[in-house]
Order: sequence, then C-alpha cells, then structure tokens
Amino acid sequence: MKRILVTVIALGITGTAQAGMINVSCSDSVNSLNKKSAKAFSVVCPVNCKTGSVWGTDVYTTDSSICVAAVHAGVIGTNGGMVKVKLLSGKPSYAGTSRNGVTTNQWNAFDKSFKVMK
Repeated sequence: MKRILVTVIALGITGTAQAGMINVSCSDSVNSLNKKSAKAFSVVCPVNCKTGSVWGTDVYTTDSSICVAAVHAGVIGTNGGMVKVKLLSGKPSYAGTSRNGVTTNQWNAFDKSFKVMK
C-alpha cells in the first residue's frame, strides 16, 4: 500500500512540473513555434543540441535555435533540459561568439529578440 501511494504522489509531482512546457527539437526557434507575440514561455530541449543556426550573444534573434542558444549561453548542457525564453524588442546588431562548444553568428538589425534562462 505504501509503495503504491508513493508512486502516485511522485507521478503527480512530475506531471505538475511539466505542465505548460513545450517539447522542442534542436532546430526550433521562437519564429517556428509562432511565439513572437508571447512575453515568455518555457521549453524542454532534447540532448545534443550543439549545431544549428544562432545569431547573437546573450540576446539572440527570434529565428535562432532556442536550444542551441541555451547551450551557448550556458543555461543547459548537452544533456538538454528546461529553458525559460523571454522575448525582447529587436536590437540594431547582434555579435557572434564562441562559447560552450557553440559558435554563433553576427547579424544586423532584427525586429525581435530573446534571451534564455533557467
């Protein structure tokens, strides 16, 4: 009886923690998820997201891969995990850098941006 009760409670906690999160692929961007009008949302990234198109450093263009940007920013490692995405206004330019095994590209002005956090 105790074993069943503990299992049910553990499943309830796990289910609640995942509520409202979007499972994404390594290549998904804010634009591909059609989330440009959102203020913030959370995603769950898969493992091994180290290659993909990313423009910017710390603040990224909304056509950048969310999960690859999160690895670049050090928010997650190659084991994947939960990432919060906060939408921002566009910037006049975006610098490219290399961090955490990911190289991002520079870009000029873009209409919307995002940053990632735990």
